[in-house]
Amino acid sequence: MSFGARPLAIGTGGGSGPFLTKFVSQNLNIGTGGSSTVTVTANTNGTLTVVGNGSLASGTITPDPGWYTPTTGGVGSSYQIRITPTAGAFTSGSVNTWLTISTARVWTVSTTLSQDVVFTVEIRDTSAGTVLASTTGNSIECEYINV
Repeated sequence: MSFGARPLAIGTGGGSGPFLTKFVSQNLNIGTGGSSTVTVTANTNGTLTVVGNGSLASGTITPDPGWYTPTTGGVGSSYQIRITPTAGAFTSGSVNTWLTISTARVWTVSTTLSQDVVFTVEIRDTSAGTVLASTTGNSIECEYINV
């Protein structure tokens, strides 16, 4: 079984502006007295990073599905992001509310056993409130095996 992140579908094609890529991230961490953690960060420059702490046995995840193209410093101040869980829950981070991306926005899933979350991500224009990109069925699967 492969434990990595893989983009499943792309939002808007090769143009410029907001877009979203659906992703599935799996993180397996094997060790003693630790946890499995995946962090999703919406950055102010248009990148959306997903980073896991997987052990060397399973590999780590570090995709950059992005949310704006081309990446542009400070573009986040014109946009808001909302993450809405449809199954499971994030360990930390604001959900079900629109957040301006003028500062990095972070969501985390962390467990000492196994925890999954399925969620929708949306991007909208701050001034008009119009949703410009959306992707459903995104998922993070975390598992920790204590050896």
